[in-house]
Amino acid sequence: MPTQVLSDSNVRRLASDTIALPADVTPPGPKAGILNTALRLFAERGYAGASIRDIASTTGLKPASIYAHYASKEQMLAQLITLGHEEHLQYVQQALAKSESAAQCQLRAWVEGHVRFHAEFPMLAMLVNHELHALSAEQVAPALKLREQATTLMMDIICRGQAEGTFSSGFDSWLAGAAIGAMGIRVAHWYSENHENSIDEIVSNYQGFACRIVGLMDKA
Repeated sequence: MPTQVLSDSNVRRLASDTIALPADVTPPGPKAGILNTALRLFAERGYAGASIRDIASTTGLKPASIYAHYASKEQMLAQLITLGHEEHLQYVQQALAKSESAAQCQLRAWVEGHVRFHAEFPMLAMLVNHELHALSAEQVAPALKLREQATTLMMDIICRGQAEGTFSSGFDSWLAGAAIGAMGIRVAHWYSENHENSIDEIVSNYQGFACRIVGLMDKA
């Protein structure tokens, strides 16, 4: 295997440097700047690698000013993670609502919502998927409930497709769901607005991958 020389750009946690929160959930006033700064620092450095002092300095505020809006760093992370799970579930639900009811159509729709969220909000997706452990049981509970809803939607589709004979019966449904979910999660790591493929092209490819996992040939 050839040796790859690593540069600063390809050892980052994620390729994107675009800070993006859903417009309809971004808080007004100073909170917006604080939350966007926290989003970037948590996504790039990890929750443990960004302090209140770092967030204040990057935002141009004093640490005391941060505490006037957020009681703790954990509260910022909890808000971001909950917002991310809400947006992810909404993306999946909206895609399913526009889809035909057949299991293969619903599978492609779920994948569309899942992958599109991870491509459009990579920093938020990074927190949603990799910083849950930093929250207390009380703080993480709302996000876990939302995650369970999105997962149940996918598993119901897979199980229905198997029961109807649309999908192959020769695989473990839970493992198939885990594989489909996991490959979408990775999109947040490598996708950026400079990628050679558009989000629509990436979604289409991932829909094909999901179809193959459940024993279907890809159909447009």
